[in-house]
Amino acid sequence: MNRVRLFLSLLLVSAVGQATAATATDHTTLFVQVIWGTDHEKPAGAKYRQIGPKLSAKLSPVFKWKYYWETERRKVHVAHDKVTRILLSQHRTLEIERLKSGDTEIRLTRRSGLVTKARQASSGRMVILGGEDSSKDSFFVVVRSDEPKALE
Repeated sequence: MNRVRLFLSLLLVSAVGQATAATATDHTTLFVQVIWGTDHEKPAGAKYRQIGPKLSAKLSPVFKWKYYWETERRKVHVAHDKVTRILLSQHRTLEIERLKSGDTEIRLTRRSGLVTKARQASSGRMVILGGEDSSKDSFFVVVRSDEPKALE
């Protein structure tokens, strides 16, 4: 778990890419991915997708998992004047709030309460939040401004 938090802290501190284009609309479009990190192959019948090369390049060097499966993907419109709540699988909720400063605060909660939160500068492109489901699996929630590309 400490390894996950260390990686997420380093990711937030480092420069993550190009600026997000400002729009004249009253909302921002973001993409949310729920990722399962595991040593297990894709379960039969599951509609999971292998993650794309950009996200794989961020996760694979840091974590031990053989596979990273995208279990869910959503396109979300975040209003500038209210908190956007997204109910995710397994009793997880993601809250995205555009702050007056232009930054975005992202909070990940479970039934037991807050798991983690992060702030993304308006110039940020990707935030990765996550934690361990067990000693054999991890989950990640990726919030990004660019549409993800999957291998499958």
